This record gives sequence, structure tokens and C-alpha cells, in this order.
Amino acid sequence: MSSLRMLFVDDEPNIRLTLPQILRMHGHDVEAASSVSEALAAIHTHRFDVLISDLNIGSPGDGFTVVSAMRRTQPECLTLILTGYPGFETALQAIRSQVDDYLVKPTQIQQLVDTIERKLLDRKPHTPMPMQRVADLLHDHHEEIVKRTLDIVTDSKKPAGEEAARAFPELVHGIAESMNPNAPPQTFAEAIEHGRLRRKQGSTVAEVFQEFRIFERIVYEVVQENLLAMDVSNLVPDLRMFNDRVQDAMQHSVDAYLSERAAA
Repeated sequence: MSSLRMLFVDDEPNIRLTLPQILRMHGHDVEAASSVSEALAAIHTHRFDVLISDLNIGSPGDGFTVVSAMRRTQPECLTLILTGYPGFETALQAIRSQVDDYLVKPTQIQQLVDTIERKLLDRKPHTPMPMQRVADLLHDHHEEIVKRTLDIVTDSKKPAGEEAARAFPELVHGIAESMNPNAPPQTFAEAIEHGRLRRKQGSTVAEVFQEFRIFERIVYEVVQENLLAMDVSNLVPDLRMFNDRVQDAMQHSVDAYLSERAAA
């Protein structure tokens, strides 16, 4: 195999020192990065033939961010993920269309070299998948987000499970619509109806707050699960906007709840 330019990303110092050195002994030019920020900087300043990234760089799933950036900027680059969790194999199957292959730690060098060589023999550039903004994700995964949130909410109040589900899908839809830059001025009608209904259903204010917290957590989980498809360059401002919209909706929902109680 001819010499290749590789980017190796791992936050474990020992692996970062040893594995790249062994690959260099095989005749390859290897640049090592210890964090997502270092990896992104390298991707935007150098061309690479192969990316080898740990799945968890500091935080779980950070490797997805690196792979996503490489796919967008250098779609012809071969991408390999390293994972220390053999049980994660099933989940990784879902991202195989964007990751060329994965290896389980501790990695055998010959296995790694053989995998790279085999993949390069039939290498075809990936077509970058369309990048999603958080607003797109809220629309595309609306039913999943609603179901996962309500599974937790209704499980905590089983006698009123079906009642608890009312108004919430419309609330999620309203928050998603409010993130559209061309959306009309917000009326928070869905949040107001949500608060009024929760009051009539006998929920407490604490339960209303908890419902919003669960919803936020589920959205962040869905973002993490779909990180390869996310527009990473806009992810932080999008999530900040999402958080602001949720806080606004929660405030209107609670205000409506308290207004209903005062009128009772």
C-alpha cells in the first residue's frame, strides 16, 4: 500500500502516541489530534486520505462530529471509527452509510492496515448527506420526540396517561415552527392551551416544568443520535435558539396555568 496521509483522533495519550507511530513505521504520514477542536482545525487546513477517530473524544459521540466535518469538507476521505464498546456494534450499523468501517479497541494494527487497504481498493467518494438544522430535526422527528417524551411523562402519571398526551404534540409543533426565520410573530397559542389544559387535568406546576425539562432532554438525545446529519456549524446557535423558545413556551404555559387557577 502506498503512503497515505492520515488523521488520527483520540483523547487517550498512550494510544495517541503509540498507534500513529506504528502507522508511520508502515510508511504513512500521520497527524494526531487529541480533541474535536484540534481535529476540525486539521480537517480545514490539510487534505487527508484516511480519518481514524475514536467514537468518544472527551464526550460520548464526539467522533460523530469529526466524521461529519470530514464528510462535508473531504467526502473522498476514508473514515474509520474506533469504539471501546463491542456491544455498540448494532447501533453503529445505522451509520455505516457515512462511516466506511469501525474497529473495536484494542485494535490490532494489522487488522487496521488490512481494513484500510481493503476499503481503498473499492473506494467511491461519498455524496455528503443533506445537513439538517435543529428546526428540520424537530419537524422530521416530531412523532418520535413526542412519543419518547410522553412515554416518560405518562409513565409517571399512569392513571391520566391519555389525558397527559393532549395538547403536547401541538406544543412541540409550535416550538418547531417558531424556529423558522420566516415564521410570523409568535402567539404562543399552543403553550397557552397546554398550560390551561394541564391545570384542568389536575397537574401541578412542578409537573408542567418537569414535562418541559423531559422534552428538552429528549430533543438533545435525538440531536446526538442524528449528529452525522446535523449542520454542525450552526448547531450551537440552533440549540441556543431552541432553548430560548422552550423557555418562552414554558413561561407562557405556566402563566396560563396560574391564570386558570386564579379564575377557579
